[in-house]
Amino acid sequence: MEIVLLGRKLDVRGTTIYTLNLATQLAALGHGVRLLCGGGRLVPEFERAGIPVVVFPGLGDSTDLFLTRKIARKIREKPASLLHVMGPAAASTGASVAKAVGMPYLVSVHSPLEESRLPTSVKYLRAILVASESVRESLVNETRVKKDLIRVVLPGVDVKRLKETPPFSSEGSPVIGILGPLENVRGLDTYLEAAKIILAAEPATQFLLIGEGPEEERLRKKTDELGIRKNVTFHPDLDNYYSVLAGVDIFMMPFQQVGLGNTVLEEMACGKPVVASSVGGVYYVIREDETGLLRPKNDPPAFAEAVLKLLHDRDKARRIGHAARLHVEKDFTAERMAAETVEVYQKVLEAAAANG
Repeated sequence: MEIVLLGRKLDVRGTTIYTLNLATQLAALGHGVRLLCGGGRLVPEFERAGIPVVVFPGLGDSTDLFLTRKIARKIREKPASLLHVMGPAAASTGASVAKAVGMPYLVSVHSPLEESRLPTSVKYLRAILVASESVRESLVNETRVKKDLIRVVLPGVDVKRLKETPPFSSEGSPVIGILGPLENVRGLDTYLEAAKIILAAEPATQFLLIGEGPEEERLRKKTDELGIRKNVTFHPDLDNYYSVLAGVDIFMMPFQQVGLGNTVLEEMACGKPVVASSVGGVYYVIREDETGLLRPKNDPPAFAEAVLKLLHDRDKARRIGHAARLHVEKDFTAERMAAETVEVYQKVLEAAAANG
C-alpha cells in the first residue's frame, strides 16, 4: 500500500509519538509511507527514521482552500491508496483533501474531544481509529460520529529504540519530569503545586517541564508565586528528546483527560515510574503500585505524596519502572499497533472497492 499520513506540527506530544511509531513500522512492513505536516522541532526524528516529510506551514491550524489545493496537488504527484489523518487538529484539512483527491481516509483520535463535532467528509471517511474504549465512548456519547466507523487500536511504542534507563542511575539531585505541550489539559498547575509540597520535604529535587506551548509564560510566573523558580526548568521541544527522557527519574502526568497516553507509554518503556491521573485509558497501562501510581486529577497533595513515596523508596521506584517496561514490551509494541492498523487499512480499501 501507498499511505499518506497527514498531521499538524511535530512537537512533543502523544500524537507526534504515535505518528513516528506508526510510520516507522509501516515502512518496516514494506508499505510506502510519507508524511505531510505543519513542520515542528521533531521533523528530524522522522527523517532519521527514513520517513519522507513534506512541510506545509499552517497545516492543522488552517482550513484555507489554497492550502488544501497544494496538499492535494502533492498527493496527486504520487498516487496513494489512502489518507490517514493523525489527529482531530488536522481533521478539517484531511476531510477537504480527501474530497479534493477522491480518496478514502481515516482519522485517529487519541483523547476525548472537547468539541461536539469531528469535521468529516461523509463520502470518503471510512474509519476512525481510537486509542481506547474510553475515547470510543466519548465519541459515541458526545459527537455525531457513527458507531460502525469506530475501531479501537491501542497505541504502541518502539521498545527497541527506547533504552531502559532505571531511575536514580546517576549522581545528583532527583529529577521529576512532565512531558508534553504546555496546555491546560495537561494538569500543569497540579504539577507545580505538587512540586512546592515535595520541595518542602526534599528541597534538592529538580523539576523539568519538557515541551512548549501557550501556557509557558503563565506557568513561569506561577513558579515565582509559589517560590520554586530555582528548582524548575522549562525545556522546549528539542532534537535530543530521548536523551532528556533518560535523565528523568520520575514522571508526573496529572492530565485532565487522556485516551491512553502515548507519552506515558514512552516513559514506561524507558523504565521510569509514572504517577498519573486516574482518568481515561490510563487504566490500560498503569496498575496501581505495580506498573505505576494513579492519583485523582486536580489533587496536588495526592501527587506529592506519591512522588515522595518513590523518592523515599528508590528500590520500589526501580521495581515499578522495570515492571512498566516489561508491560509495554508485552502488550504495547509498535509492531502490534501497526499490524492492527494495517488490518483496518485493508478493510477500508475493500469497502472502498466494493462501493466503487
